[in-house]
Formats: sequence, C-alpha cells, structure tokens
Amino acid sequence: MIPDDVYVHKTVEGDVEAFNELVNRHHSKIYGLAYRMLGNAEDAEDATQETFLEAYKSIKTFRFQSQFGTWLYRVGLNTCNQYIRKAKSRNRMIEAYTEESSARGLTVEHNVPERKAIKSEQSQVVQDAIDRLPPKQREVVTLFYMQHLKYKEIAEILDCSLGTVASRLNKATQNLKAKLEKYYY
Repeated sequence: MIPDDVYVHKTVEGDVEAFNELVNRHHSKIYGLAYRMLGNAEDAEDATQETFLEAYKSIKTFRFQSQFGTWLYRVGLNTCNQYIRKAKSRNRMIEAYTEESSARGLTVEHNVPERKAIKSEQSQVVQDAIDRLPPKQREVVTLFYMQHLKYKEIAEILDCSLGTVASRLNKATQNLKAKLEKYYY
C-alpha cells in the first residue's frame, strides 16, 4: 500500500486525485469522530466535509512530523469544536428569542429536528452523557474509546503530554460514571 505521505506530496503539487485517495482512506475515521463529537448524522457529515475542505486548503502546512492521519484528526477536532461553539451560540439566541417572545405574550413553536436514535436507548443515554462532558474530556473519550487510538496518538493530536491524556481520560471516566450512575447502578 502506498503511504499517505506520497499522496500528500502529490496533493501539494496539485494532484486532486491524490487528495481524493486520502479522503477515501480517512473518510470513515473522520466521520466517526464527528458523529461521536456532534451526536447526529447530519452535522457529522457536514463537519466531515468541512474537515476535508480545510485539510485541502491547508495541506501545505503539513510538516510530516507526524502521520497524516494524526494531523487530519486534529483538523477534524477543530472543526467539531467550531460546530459545538456555533450550536451553543444558536441555542442562546433561540433562548433569548423565546424569552423575549414569551414576555410579549407570543407563543413560539420550534421546528427543531429530533435527534436520530443511535441504535438503542442505552447507547443514546451514554452518548448524551458524553455530549455533556467538557470539550477536552469529550475529545479524549472520543479518540480513545470510539476511535480506538493509543495514548501516544491522542497526545500528538491534542498537542499535550501522555500524562495530560491519562488525566483527562480519568476525569472523563469519573464524570461519565457519575452521570450514568442513576441509569446503571
């Protein structure tokens, strides 16, 4: 199999087909990351497309100091975190509008799409608990448990030490246990 680095060099030289090969190789991993970070298929697909668009635009900044996949995960995490920030901002705007409308005696109907069921009620509860983790803990849980990356790979992606990865994962596990205790204990 031809290494990713060969396709990165070809992409930098203007070979679009080489980048398409990188997309084919990494699409499912980036989509999985986005789905776990964002919690729904529609946002995950959008974030995946944005990740690859951003990767294409900035591929010349890739320095070959890590694997291409590691760099791409970082781009994906940044994209997902932007989505999360935008969603929080939209929710604040909707809440402000709702409060203002209620104060004026108007009723507001929201046509907010319902979250698609993951596969079972149990996995939905777990995903909801992961969604409520602080962003840095959600990142490490997603990369370790859902993407099955090693501590070293996660440390490279997040640009932190192995100890920081271990600490965040430990705190995230404790937080998840506390959030899920009423369901499973």
